[in-house]
Amino acid sequence: MPTDSPTFSFSTFPNGKMKNSIKQLTFLFGFMMIPYGLIGANAFAQIPAAGQEYDVLGEDVGDWDVEITNYASGTPEVTRGTESNKMLGNFWLISDFEGKMMGLDFKGHGSTGYDPETKKYVGTWVDSLSPGMMHLKGEYDKETKTMTLVGMAPGMDGNPAKHRMTTVYKDGKRVMTMYITLQGGEETKFMQLAYTKKGSK
Repeated sequence: MPTDSPTFSFSTFPNGKMKNSIKQLTFLFGFMMIPYGLIGANAFAQIPAAGQEYDVLGEDVGDWDVEITNYASGTPEVTRGTESNKMLGNFWLISDFEGKMMGLDFKGHGSTGYDPETKKYVGTWVDSLSPGMMHLKGEYDKETKTMTLVGMAPGMDGNPAKHRMTTVYKDGKRVMTMYITLQGGEETKFMQLAYTKKGSK
């Protein structure tokens, strides 16, 4: 059927002008993309290098057997679990934990890094027994090889409680001890986890 709508064809260009027009469009497009390329290159060049503060995070990398001692009931209860740790790039340690907690299957997921602005170690923790996320902040003592992180999370009574965790590194192993301070109460030892790397004696 006849139509009044115009149709496009390369044949509509006069001889020689089609190639010139394509060249001009290609050049214009390439010129317009230069700023984006420079922005991308500059952003990549500005990615900071990981300093020595991140070395301690690398000590956690690998698969670990964990002996868990729980003091919540007043009588120490010992169970076992496993933890798998890997680095996300050079800045973040990602942890996945599985075990038993107070007779229940337990899974947890954590991240630990270093904030160069505040010069503090920072972290997050979520697990299968709590709907909340714990945010952690602390320091590492090179002399004692001890990492101390502090955060707030629901205590055994459901109210916000201060959690303090100390991790001591020694001979390729580490021991993490958790203390809890309930509202209006004193700090008490809640749990201890002893880590041994799989395949080591």
